[in-house]
Amino acid sequence: MASSDDDFNKLDTLSDDDYLKLIEQFYEKNANNFAFPELALDKKHRLVMELFIRLRSFNTNSINICLKTLRLLTREREGLDALTGSSVLEPLQNIAGLECGKVDVNPKDVQNVIEAEKCMSNLIYMSPSVQKFYSVSGVADAITQRIKETTATKLDNGIRFFDMRMLFLLTALNADIRQRVREKFHGLSYLFEIINQIMLSRSEPVAAADTGITLSNDDIDYLIEILKTLYNLTVDLPNLTHSYAIQEEEEEAHLMRLVSILRELLLCYGPNDEKQMELQNHIINLLTNMPKTCFEELLSPAVLEDENGGDEHNGKNMEAINIILRFLDHRITKTEGTKNAKEALLPVLQLLILMCQSNRTIRKFCRQFILPPLSDEVLNLPTEGQKLRNKLTRMMTNPNSELKTLSAKLLFVLCKESVDRLIKYTGYGNAAGLLYDFGLLGPQHNANKEQYSSDSDESDTENYKKIRDQYGIDPVTGRANIIRHDDPMKDWTEERKMVEMEKLVHSLDQAINHGIMRPMIKDASGNPVPAESVLQLREANLKNIHHHDDLRASESSDDEGDGGQITANKSK
Repeated sequence: MASSDDDFNKLDTLSDDDYLKLIEQFYEKNANNFAFPELALDKKHRLVMELFIRLRSFNTNSINICLKTLRLLTREREGLDALTGSSVLEPLQNIAGLECGKVDVNPKDVQNVIEAEKCMSNLIYMSPSVQKFYSVSGVADAITQRIKETTATKLDNGIRFFDMRMLFLLTALNADIRQRVREKFHGLSYLFEIINQIMLSRSEPVAAADTGITLSNDDIDYLIEILKTLYNLTVDLPNLTHSYAIQEEEEEAHLMRLVSILRELLLCYGPNDEKQMELQNHIINLLTNMPKTCFEELLSPAVLEDENGGDEHNGKNMEAINIILRFLDHRITKTEGTKNAKEALLPVLQLLILMCQSNRTIRKFCRQFILPPLSDEVLNLPTEGQKLRNKLTRMMTNPNSELKTLSAKLLFVLCKESVDRLIKYTGYGNAAGLLYDFGLLGPQHNANKEQYSSDSDESDTENYKKIRDQYGIDPVTGRANIIRHDDPMKDWTEERKMVEMEKLVHSLDQAINHGIMRPMIKDASGNPVPAESVLQLREANLKNIHHHDDLRASESSDDEGDGGQITANKSK
């Protein structure tokens, strides 16, 4: 910087022109910096205080360079106290046109308003004291008022973006503001209207070429801020979210309308795939806040002449659900095995579970997409391949417990919470963790059986039946038993077999006694407990053999006494 450090020590003696030169030089040098170690805290404080003293007498251009310089300083947490006093925060609020009770709905100095809002956004994000100050001073109320009064008029894109950015930050940090915006100012309705207006404004130019709506980068950036704000406004509705019974009819109508709007938004195109996926990500995040009764709004009546027949199911257009499923598929492909997998996948997995549990049509469509009838893919392990079933099965053994649980739970729900069906599609080895966590390793039962339809979704292909009958399916691996190995003991004498068996029993007993391995057996309730010795393992195995023999005898007796009864029981 051309100016010496002495200039910072005598700021009050500089003329306005010299002060502006100093500010301009500082800005040009540090425009891309996020820390300013050469600027001591006392110098930073003097610089900011002098800036706001002189600001009243500067013209528009001079104010702009001062605000840009201030924005640089708000990037650094160190010494932020110099920027959090009322002598700084109040003028910024005034310049932004967000004084409570005196909202500027048609700002003239647009660039200065934007710069002031950028400073305010940084300070709100960085400082709890600023969050408290602007909560009390009514910034959120003023923003909501400006949104209300400019819904039908054109507000500068930059101003409306940072208005929404600050509203998102304030509603994220303060529950009282969330309630005030939602109830006093009816914020949900106005935000719905803005989304609708954006889609309507973009629908006409592409109507002749395509049935979809193409959004610009600016549209998507603004919509994302709206969706994030809507997420905050709906996140603390405990009596509504994920509840089958909604008490407030007005709130129910609002949320059903929101889901309907989100469906239309899901069908929009972005300028590129990356931007479109970013928008879809925030739509999915918001949908996780919706009550289960609202998910029907994601469906629409199918159009008979619609060429895209793959998105039709049971008389409903499933295009929005298809987009969510393809989003999941893309996200798994992109993040599988990375540190970002949890953040990227948990919301969409949670949403699909909620939708499939609450809506039969959605569940059946998702089952067709993820778990179609098995065919010759049973020649491979369930984890081998790039179909969505393979990817979700791999995630059932993910080191992250949340990802592992939600992936397994989604498949379990698609199987109508049938243990046998889950094992058929994933193999017992992959499903064991979920079955243990849910206490389903013992006698099978389905506590939620009533919430699923009684008609069967099973329709094994002829190919699958042929492979199953010819080779058999290993329930542990979920793969056909094609590979046959020669018996390595076929040339052994009986004496050698006895010797090797005794060695094996001894080694196994030593491993158990020294805690090297902990084989499990089932207790009386069917829960796994560690075996204490090889003898206990043997006794448990004999009990299982006797139990199966008794079961076969019982089934044989039932067959003789009432032909067809077993088949009927099994089909239930």
